[in-house]
Amino acid sequence: MNNYSIIMLGPSGSGKTVFLSSLYKKLSTQSELGFFLQVDTGEKRKRLNNIYTQVAADEKWPAGTKYSEVSEWTFTCRVQTSDLSIYDGCSFTYLDYAGGRITDEAEEEDASSEFDDKFKAADALLILLDGQKICALMRKEKIGKVWALNNLRNMIDVMQGSRKPVHFVISKWDIVEQNYTLEQIRDRLLEIDEFKNLVKLRNQAGSPVRLIPVSAVGKGFAIPKPDGSMEKTGELPKPFQVEVPLACILPDMIQVMMKELIRKRQSELETPIEIKPNIGFWEFLGQLFANGLKTVQELLPRKYRFADETLESLIKWAETPAQQKIDFAERRTEELRREQAESLKKVEDEETALAHAIHCFVSIQNQLVYRFPESELRV
Repeated sequence: MNNYSIIMLGPSGSGKTVFLSSLYKKLSTQSELGFFLQVDTGEKRKRLNNIYTQVAADEKWPAGTKYSEVSEWTFTCRVQTSDLSIYDGCSFTYLDYAGGRITDEAEEEDASSEFDDKFKAADALLILLDGQKICALMRKEKIGKVWALNNLRNMIDVMQGSRKPVHFVISKWDIVEQNYTLEQIRDRLLEIDEFKNLVKLRNQAGSPVRLIPVSAVGKGFAIPKPDGSMEKTGELPKPFQVEVPLACILPDMIQVMMKELIRKRQSELETPIEIKPNIGFWEFLGQLFANGLKTVQELLPRKYRFADETLESLIKWAETPAQQKIDFAERRTEELRREQAESLKKVEDEETALAHAIHCFVSIQNQLVYRFPESELRV
């Protein structure tokens, strides 16, 4: 079964542990999203549930990951069909690094080396941006400036060593949205030179950069206190968009892979092939690679060699211009739901379960585009 790894970066207090517990809470059973997650051990299942219970019921928030600890969480993406049969599609491993590792001076070379190895092997980077610090930045408060100059800067320094998709996840959106829109936050972040430069370089390389608002607890669950801490109101938590970063991983990685394959192939040709107005993308791909999709399959890493129909739909989605995705997002919603329903009927093994899960992922990403068209960062 294919496994995809995600590095989670974020300073202490940004909400990585709570994010994972709410992700599991929302996806531990199959809903209209079309799939569910199973954590790899009973011990970890109990730990996630305990963390979530602490979030929902206790007065104190869960403690952050210890500096010396690298928390590794593997979730199997599973699909349950109409006759209640369950099939595994793939798995995702989240590597949650202690917040202090991002900002503190590390003295342990072995730990640093372990981090570097896992970082290079990761399929995507998930960067937690603390919603409260974002609000402070918007208000031009000192704590926000320190966050931008220190925490954000250190995370950007780490990210520069990767070509993989970057998902900036704004935590505590239930607090942030009371005063600011995603567009306002995007514009403010792009005023930071290091952030803007990172986005610009990735745009040029064809590597997606997303700004995804999430809330591990949902609207009305907690309110900010004057001292910056959070006070729970007694409402039950309702996670918001915590599944979106996971759903973006495979579609975004196919976009990265295709850009790299095309760039490499063009460099091998004496006369590069151009996409002309009268030549569609698939015709261009056929000219670039003998046997078209078949050759692309052979060139992709094994864990990205999906069924032809699945890969073709992912490539088509990846090559759709960002503005076109925005313009047609609402109309595309119903079309994707129908495709998702049809793909569920075909699930009978690991390959078809993965194909269905990918349909679900694209549908979720389309909803992100519809709700937050400014979420795909471009300069």
